[in-house]
Amino acid sequence: MLDGIDVFRITGARMRHLSERQNVLAQNIANANTPHYRARDVKPFRFDSGLLRGPGSDPQTVQLAATRPGHLGAGRGGAEIAADRAQSYGEDPDGNTVSLEEQMVKQADVAKAYDLATVVYKQGASLLRSAAGGR
Repeated sequence: MLDGIDVFRITGARMRHLSERQNVLAQNIANANTPHYRARDVKPFRFDSGLLRGPGSDPQTVQLAATRPGHLGAGRGGAEIAADRAQSYGEDPDGNTVSLEEQMVKQADVAKAYDLATVVYKQGASLLRSAAGGR
């Protein structure tokens, strides 16, 4: 029912993305001592991704408006969730690329972003209750 309202659809997609990222980071930490394990991460959340488009919507219809010459244009891209990538901390002698410190920092970022998305969702629900005459 609430998926037809943009703020709930976008916030829900953001929360699903963050949940997926949390799962991938947890897998990385669980495999921190596994030889030749390659750390993974999810691609950054994009507001123009296929997750956010409603059924039957055309991806070309949603574009950012550039009102000044310095504004950046909106890029188009796929919606791949997990991607292998080399970590900035390098590789252990056994071929493992997981840095526990880096994974912990990423998990803290996920927790902060999820808390923010939760606040936005709650505020939207509160606004709907107020509009409907509730408290």
